[in-house]
Amino acid sequence: MSNISIRQIDKNRFGKRYPFVRAPARVTLQVSQDFDLEMGSIYFDNTDTGTLTFEVPFPDTNFAIAATVRDNITDTGNVNIFVSAVTVSSVTIQASSNFTGYVDVFASRIM
Repeated sequence: MSNISIRQIDKNRFGKRYPFVRAPARVTLQVSQDFDLEMGSIYFDNTDTGTLTFEVPFPDTNFAIAATVRDNITDTGNVNIFVSAVTVSSVTIQASSNFTGYVDVFASRIM
């Protein structure tokens, strides 16, 4: 298991400029290791299977996936979701029954 540390830094504090008006903070994240994160949503329209295609494919299938139901529009009760197939460029999410709503998918890889 890898450890990763993330901290926020203000890029305006690295320069030695003394302007008359102070510029707003330009906050960025500084990460201790290489870190890939892909987020997306899948819309289920009275189906039990949905696929999310990543914008940038991962180099291999050594990454973690988390999925959660964000909005169950038809209020058909509780549904369980699980990952049924994974490739380097897409992930397929399957539900226990048909429903209409959104599922948020997070894929992360720490190198």
